[in-house]
Amino acid sequence: MLQPSHRPRITGGSTRSLDGARLLSRVLQLLILVVPAIATGASRVAQDQNGGLPNVPAIEGLVDVHSLDIYNEANKLHALVAGRFTGHANPMLAYLASSDGGRSWSKPAFVTAESDPPIVSRRGNDAQVAASGPHLVVAWQQRGQFPTGGPLRLARSGDNGHTWTQSLLPDIDDPTNNQSYPDLVADASGTFHLVWLDDREENGNAQGLRYLNSTDGGRRWSQQTTIDGVVCTCCWNRIGIMPDRSVAVLYRDDEPHDMRLAVRNKAGSWKDLGSVGDFKWHFAGCPHCGGGFASAIRKNAAQLHSVVWTGIESAPGLYYLKSSDLGASWLPPFRLGDSSSREADIAALSARHIAVVYSITTGGKGLIHVRQSKDGGKTWSQAKALTKGPESADHPRIVATPFGFRAFWTERAPGGGRTLTMHSLDS
Repeated sequence: MLQPSHRPRITGGSTRSLDGARLLSRVLQLLILVVPAIATGASRVAQDQNGGLPNVPAIEGLVDVHSLDIYNEANKLHALVAGRFTGHANPMLAYLASSDGGRSWSKPAFVTAESDPPIVSRRGNDAQVAASGPHLVVAWQQRGQFPTGGPLRLARSGDNGHTWTQSLLPDIDDPTNNQSYPDLVADASGTFHLVWLDDREENGNAQGLRYLNSTDGGRRWSQQTTIDGVVCTCCWNRIGIMPDRSVAVLYRDDEPHDMRLAVRNKAGSWKDLGSVGDFKWHFAGCPHCGGGFASAIRKNAAQLHSVVWTGIESAPGLYYLKSSDLGASWLPPFRLGDSSSREADIAALSARHIAVVYSITTGGKGLIHVRQSKDGGKTWSQAKALTKGPESADHPRIVATPFGFRAFWTERAPGGGRTLTMHSLDS
């Protein structure tokens, strides 16, 4: 849309004083300047909103999605997809990027080769990507001794994802050689932070939450640290950078089965900040459901927003929580969805504008819903369905971009397999 300072002005008296030829000439000039600008603006809004409907991003050759991660850095969306691509017999891991809020995507750059061990990563245990300028690091689980498990594999790129170099994790003293549920983030200094789960103590019904970092784009990694030695076995973790530059990890504890927050300060020490939603849910099993968190600054004060799921019998469901002291304490939880609401993610466009996407299971099928808050989490909109069926959708993700919120998820394709779907929530 044309900005006011760029609008053409007719000067030199009123239009009444102009003769017919001069008037016609000025009108034509005005149309030449204004009409293309209006058309371009309308086209951009239509592309961003897509008529209010979800769309399938045009990703070259992708026919079936097994794993998905979305990372937003420096106004650029980075996607890591594991799945089947035309022309390849085996599933591949591919990286792609978008600089226009997801309207268009780069050609996939393959991180793995068909001769590599099979990819174990799947929805809920997704392969992960993080970026810092031209440097990118990805982590995924490949098949090991058993078909459903194996070691984490790493890859790095120093040229914006065009080429990749693979490596194994450094020596982490894990005799099981089975690491899963990774997550990655890069901080403002370019340091990459990695967490994952493994059962090197062979507890059987629990795993340990481990941590490494790399200051040189993934070439070398620090000594491994155990953040918590006994956590839930199969819920995804979320790692992020706080406004004070500390590193935070949201994960599901073993007993009770509530979500928990741990923070690493700039000196490198980890601190347990306790439960995020102190539900005291006692459960002998794994719900296969993690959580999400986002941070924002309001009036020079840091705020932390989180979404968690609990199966506690008295009030199961999905909850939003807010902290004004970086997780040291939390306001009482607000229930976003009932027991049918599970997989969720959260993002913040600002300290006031927050959005949560989540799945609801009804009639045996998963539907994706969204709720938004425009007042920093005090009140929330009614749930809005982003999918209508008939195919089942799952594991939504949401990121805040300069173009607005972008939600992603996978859903069953009519002929089998999964498709990647995106929705533009705001323009």
